[in-house]
Amino acid sequence: MAKSQIKRLPLILVALAIIAALGLLSSIVTQGFADLAAAKAEKRRMEEERVRLQRHIESLSATIEAVSSDPEAVESVARRDLGWIGPGEEVIVLATPTPPPPLEGLTEEGSEPILRLP
Repeated sequence: MAKSQIKRLPLILVALAIIAALGLLSSIVTQGFADLAAAKAEKRRMEEERVRLQRHIESLSATIEAVSSDPEAVESVARRDLGWIGPGEEVIVLATPTPPPPLEGLTEEGSEPILRLP
């Protein structure tokens, strides 16, 4: 090797080390940004859940307050949540028809219907 090439070798090695360090740092920072974005999304979801639960707690507190002081509220909760009926009342159950299950096999290619309507 020539003397000029030997003198450049440490510079080349230092440059390669700097490039490798920058690449490693870049991947760490990129992963950090991805983790930060995921943490922010999780925080937002948890905050929405907290607000929903707080509203539910307020609703339950209002129900407790009403039930503890108003007999009509007790009757309303018993009818709505427990399905209770008053003395002498009759329950009428309205049945809704359920649709038949889809026919299988009629959508395949080459399948023929059993009966053709005019």
